[in-house]
Amino acid sequence: MENSRLVASTMTHRTFPLEQALERLKGAGFDKVEFCSAGNWVPHFDFANATDKSIADCAALFRRVGMQAVSLNISGDLTVAQLENGYALAKELGAHVVTYKCGNPVEGRERIDQLKEIAEFNSKLADLGDKYGVICSIEAPHKLSLAENTAQIDEYWSLQDERVKCTFDTAHLTYAGEDMLAVAKKYAPRVVQIHLRDAVKGNSLLRYGEGVVDFAAFVKIFRDIGYQGYYSMEYPTDSAAEAEERLKSSVEYLAKFNI
Repeated sequence: MENSRLVASTMTHRTFPLEQALERLKGAGFDKVEFCSAGNWVPHFDFANATDKSIADCAALFRRVGMQAVSLNISGDLTVAQLENGYALAKELGAHVVTYKCGNPVEGRERIDQLKEIAEFNSKLADLGDKYGVICSIEAPHKLSLAENTAQIDEYWSLQDERVKCTFDTAHLTYAGEDMLAVAKKYAPRVVQIHLRDAVKGNSLLRYGEGVVDFAAFVKIFRDIGYQGYYSMEYPTDSAAEAEERLKSSVEYLAKFNI
C-alpha cells in the first residue's frame, strides 16, 4: 500500500507468532504496521524481560520479512525501566511513536493524586522519547480508564507534559456515548497516532460499518489540519480464518476514505 497512511496493527493477527503475523500482513499488501504487544493477549514481544539480544532479534525479524514498524503500541503494567525497552526497540525498528496506556482508576485513591502520579510517570516516558529520538504518546481517551469521558479527558491532558502526545482511538468515546468528533477536533493538534475502530455505546469490538463512527468526518478533521501520522486498523481476532476474512473486509471498507 505504497504512499498510504493506512497501516495494520499486529493486533489483527494476535493469535499468530509475530513472524507469521508480519508475513500475512505483508501478503495482504502492507509494508508498514503498528507493532502491538499486550501481555498474553497480544504476545508479540516481552517488553518486561527484553534484552539487547531480544531487541536486536526482533529488529532483524522485521528486516527479514521486509516490514517497517511505524509505531509501537504497548500495554500491560510496566515500569519506566521496562518501557525503556520499548523505546530502544522503536529506535532499532525506525518507529516514530511509542504508545502506552493512560491509566486505570485505583479504588480507594483520590483521582487527582492518581492523575498527578501518572503525569509524572508520563514525563519520564517523554524523557525516554528524548533519549531515543522517539515520540512519547498516551492513548487517552480510553474506555474504563481515568480518561473515559470528555471532562475526564480535559482534566487528564491539562496535567500532562507538553512533550507527551496523544494516540486517538475512534472507538473509546463512542463506547462511552460521548461526542467523539468534538474531542478529536479539540485534541487533533496533539495527536501523533490514530487507531481506527468502529463502535456503538457499550461495544467497541464491532466490524467496520456495523457501528456509528463517522469515519469520513473524522478523517476530514485530520486532513484539514495537515496530519502527517498514520491511521492504524486496530481490532482483535480470535482465529486464522477470522484474521484473513476480517483483514480483507476491513481494507475494502476503509478504502473509501482515501487514507
